[in-house]
Amino acid sequence: MSKRRGGSPRIPHPDQFDLLDVPEATAVLLTYSGRTVDLERPDFSQFDIEDIARPLAYQCRFVGNTQRFFSVAQHCVLAAKLAPEGYAYDALMHDSEEAFTGDWPTPWKTRIGRDVIRAAVDPIKRALAERFGFRHPEPKPVKIADQRALATELRDLCAPHRVNWRDLPAADETPIEPLGPEEALADFLARYRALRPAS
Repeated sequence: MSKRRGGSPRIPHPDQFDLLDVPEATAVLLTYSGRTVDLERPDFSQFDIEDIARPLAYQCRFVGNTQRFFSVAQHCVLAAKLAPEGYAYDALMHDSEEAFTGDWPTPWKTRIGRDVIRAAVDPIKRALAERFGFRHPEPKPVKIADQRALATELRDLCAPHRVNWRDLPAADETPIEPLGPEEALADFLARYRALRPAS
């Protein structure tokens, strides 16, 4: 049994760094299940889908600026519904890295720089794609499904606004019925189990 600095014993855990032993604690993210992610060298080999689904289900789209709560998890399920055949699983998992980064609003991506954000997040997305078996970089049909989901959300969830979204594809004809976090979590997990590729 090894010891923390200061001499107190700790029990080794295969899925977790000891946050007192890493040189820079801010480079390691603690997850809800007690697992940890090294943001520079992420390894998701021991992670379960719940480690992704739960944070997504508890995050609201548009940084919470919606008229009703609408989670990133439900957004992913909507994108999966709107994706063409053969791309539904990739669409379901397309925002999986947001379980560890949060949902970046498009205006902030533009202000900070999409390439800067993409470079910082890419190691996480690549490691998640390897662990959960979705395509990365994101295929174009998945991006279109994501944009259709966005158009639907802007119509059904956001306050009336004058932003020009005419470059987005057509919204889904079916209105959104927002789910609470636990319902969204269950829905995401059900879709994952239905769509995941056979291993």
